[in-house]
Amino acid sequence: MGFHQQKQFEQVLNKNKQALRKQLFIKLGLISLALFVILRFINIYGDGAPWLAQKSGLYTFLSFINLTKYPPSLDYCLCFIGLLLLILVWVEGLQNRFTAFTTVYGKVPLFYFLVHWYIIHPILFIMVFMQGFHSSDLVFGSNFGRPKQGSGIALWGVYLVWIGVVLLMYPLCKWYGNYKLSHPEKKWLRYL
Repeated sequence: MGFHQQKQFEQVLNKNKQALRKQLFIKLGLISLALFVILRFINIYGDGAPWLAQKSGLYTFLSFINLTKYPPSLDYCLCFIGLLLLILVWVEGLQNRFTAFTTVYGKVPLFYFLVHWYIIHPILFIMVFMQGFHSSDLVFGSNFGRPKQGSGIALWGVYLVWIGVVLLMYPLCKWYGNYKLSHPEKKWLRYL
């Protein structure tokens, strides 16, 4: 088999693998969502907080999808794994500016998580001190240094801080992704 024929064979093989992966992801995604709906509808097992009939259909639906995230319940895992598998099928192969932007973060998820932690907490302390609190007001442990009450910002402010941190992390993640790519001999970098 010549080089050109081998390349064609590999391309066909990759397309077959991609088609099989898509079929598997669709099946697993739909099975996960079906199990979520069944378990959640039964309302006995799957989430510690049962859903309740409310004053309208919309509020009942919101109660139904109000899932326990911390610690993640079985219903939460089934719902979001199912949705994410279906989204992966839908977006696989898309290449545009948005996917190029988000791929930078996707290549270094643990790095992003660890570094953003050290960015967000100083922002928290700056915010708290700007609101007039003192170091004696800070409660550590489960509160991460926030005062017991009276601190915080409006939801639109939370979104602005979130967008700011994501944008601030972009050049760091891009640099680290390039560093990982240019140093394949450092096997431990795969984990960070």
